[in-house]
Amino acid sequence: MLNGFCIILSKYRLYQGIALYRSLVYNHNNFRAFILCVDDEAYQMCISMNLENAILLRTDELTDERLAVIKQNRRLNEYCWTLKPFFLEYVLSKYEYIDHAVYLDADICFFSDPAPMFENKHNYCALFSEHDFLEKDSEVEKNCGKYNSGLVIFKNCKTSLDILKWWEEKCIDWCFDSIDEGKFGDQKYLDLIPRLFEGIYSISAPGVNIAPWNEAKYHFSNKAEKVYANMNQLICYHYCGLRLLNNHQYALLIGSQIPNSVIHTPYTLVVQQVISDIERISPSFDGFFVESHFHNRAKIYEIGR
Repeated sequence: MLNGFCIILSKYRLYQGIALYRSLVYNHNNFRAFILCVDDEAYQMCISMNLENAILLRTDELTDERLAVIKQNRRLNEYCWTLKPFFLEYVLSKYEYIDHAVYLDADICFFSDPAPMFENKHNYCALFSEHDFLEKDSEVEKNCGKYNSGLVIFKNCKTSLDILKWWEEKCIDWCFDSIDEGKFGDQKYLDLIPRLFEGIYSISAPGVNIAPWNEAKYHFSNKAEKVYANMNQLICYHYCGLRLLNNHQYALLIGSQIPNSVIHTPYTLVVQQVISDIERISPSFDGFFVESHFHNRAKIYEIGR
């Protein structure tokens, strides 16, 4: 089985995106990484880094003319969200040897082999990752959706292509970083897909896509050089709301905003190494950012602590 992991990168997601790529190389033997670069800085840097398992793509390879208009009228994150179903459809259609197209947000990192994600007792076409919010955040689920669109799996089949075509139209029509009449970005549309298409299930493997919105349910520990979340091996953690400020500091923007030494220390050290590697190639490259509306509530920490 050959899986295609699909990552969208701008210059502001490059550091974490390369860390994600390296975590796949370390933990998964047989895969291709499809990296869609939305700006020249990200594309040129990926070329310079000689990512052997990666196929680099530019957005103009997605030939839907509507995307050029969208790019002019939406913010960068909204544009990237809109690209998601187009990117996945492109990979499944052009690279027919790929068994699954897996979309991953760039701020995900794998701690062990992702193979269990594809194990499901059902004959599926697509697998979605449930947010599994804390009980106190049930209202958040109503607004943001049952499923997290930062990790979705589509099997290479006709139904998946039909789903992606449907999702494309929805995202062209409306995909913004706001909540409006049952919509939120590209994500809330996922709630409708199981009602409209057959073969849609939740990822059943434990330890997948744990994140600040549900990490309070877990105790993280190291056992025999592996990371565990409660009694199960951690497959991947989603560092949603982590922003790199410079090569020595990072900020946490959501959740408890309290770093966990098992989760945050090794990850930020890996990212710091990525930053150093990029600095050697291009000393002037700057991929650091924090959105202005988070400035007053960001909690800042030293990398590696």
